[in-house]
Amino acid sequence: MTDFVVYGSPLSPFVRKVEVALHHAEAAYDFETVNIMDMPDWFVEISPARRIPVMRDKTIATDGIPGTIADSSAILLFLEKRLNTGLYGTSPYDAGRIAWFEEYADTVLAMTTGMELFRPIIFPLFGGQPSDVETAKKTWAEKRPKLFGYLETSLDGRDYFVGDQYSVADIAIASQMVQIDLIVGLPDAAKYPSLVKHTEAMKTKPGFVENLAKCSAMLSGILPTKVDLS
Repeated sequence: MTDFVVYGSPLSPFVRKVEVALHHAEAAYDFETVNIMDMPDWFVEISPARRIPVMRDKTIATDGIPGTIADSSAILLFLEKRLNTGLYGTSPYDAGRIAWFEEYADTVLAMTTGMELFRPIIFPLFGGQPSDVETAKKTWAEKRPKLFGYLETSLDGRDYFVGDQYSVADIAIASQMVQIDLIVGLPDAAKYPSLVKHTEAMKTKPGFVENLAKCSAMLSGILPTKVDLS
């Protein structure tokens, strides 16, 4: 019997964050898919912001609101305290920097990659309509360079975003970057060598491997090839 349940969809980069952290901690968990387009009442009760993921710790309660935590950042902090994941650095400064990169990934990067790239391409396909490629192209041309430039500069040739160890910062940023890779591919490695190298390395980490396999299977029927935004 597992202690944890993750509610959501593997295609969500925020669900991906949680799955990666659980795999890193070698913690078994159950997964229950939630239809984000038509959320059931029981899920809205445990996710008042109507977002995925939500995690349940079954050692606290097996139904209702008790035992549940909404929001990926809150869940990763819970896992750090619950399982000692070691994903928040070795100093107070590291922890603060990690929290910043996670926030940047979950807001600034997610808004662009999710709302203005992933959704225009994928969501119409789920309804049998053509992708809004023009919106995606505009975002790729106008907004992507500044975002990727900041991340490239932040890495500056290093393997990790904070200090010299794998952390929530790497998980959060890579969760968004692989979302891009799933549908349009990664940016030019000649322009963003550190960022592309980082993303490729993260794709081999426990949790990323399993999640991306599920995502690829889900997308294969509606998006057989990646979209060219050049």
